[in-house]
Amino acid sequence: MKVRKEGFEATKKSFGAIKKILEEGGDLSGAAASAQSINAFSKQVPALFPAGSDKGETKAKAAVWSNGADFGVKAQAFEAESAKLVQAVASGDKAAVQKQFGAVGGTCKACHDTYRSE
Repeated sequence: MKVRKEGFEATKKSFGAIKKILEEGGDLSGAAASAQSINAFSKQVPALFPAGSDKGETKAKAAVWSNGADFGVKAQAFEAESAKLVQAVASGDKAAVQKQFGAVGGTCKACHDTYRSE
């Protein structure tokens, strides 16, 4: 659970860093490490919710474990879209980065709406 919480917190910070670069018009190359961090974490998400990890301080709803197939689909979407974000950042095309940043955020929202309390 500790790794899970730390990973989501780091992902939140990475999103913030990319958002700041987009809003302030900074050099997109500065977003590369954040995009790569998000993508690396996305690959770990399914494994971070093993059976029994629903105990203790977690914001995950029970549906993560009872509806694992759909949770897995949503996690795969996060991974796929975050990989595209890495590519968009590498392209240096700000419009593409903005569009893909929104797409990745959409995968987060889709999962949070169903599987996260609060």
